[in-house]
Amino acid sequence: MNVQLFSINKTKDEITQAYSPVNLANVDDFAIRLVKFQGEFERWHAHENEDECFIVLSGEINFQTEQGDFIVKAGEGVVIPKGLRHCPKASETGEMPVTLVIERAETKRLGD
Repeated sequence: MNVQLFSINKTKDEITQAYSPVNLANVDDFAIRLVKFQGEFERWHAHENEDECFIVLSGEINFQTEQGDFIVKAGEGVVIPKGLRHCPKASETGEMPVTLVIERAETKRLGD
């Protein structure tokens, strides 16, 4: 395998659509993805076989879950455990929050 070099700054400037993750790199069986958030995600969902890790780089995101809401701000992260229904939500207006997502490479966008 070759060395994987990526730029968070360059990639975030290229993302124009919310909830459209861009794969930055793979680490063993895991993907590091960059995604922007705006408004509420299209539906509540769960990933039955894998956890998801979100690290907020800018802005603020409300991770709505069956265990309650978790407000995550820039410089903070959250791990959503497998099987927990969740639905991220960010402001409808203004600059879209930017987040790193670390998850298994085969994780499906809408779970299940």
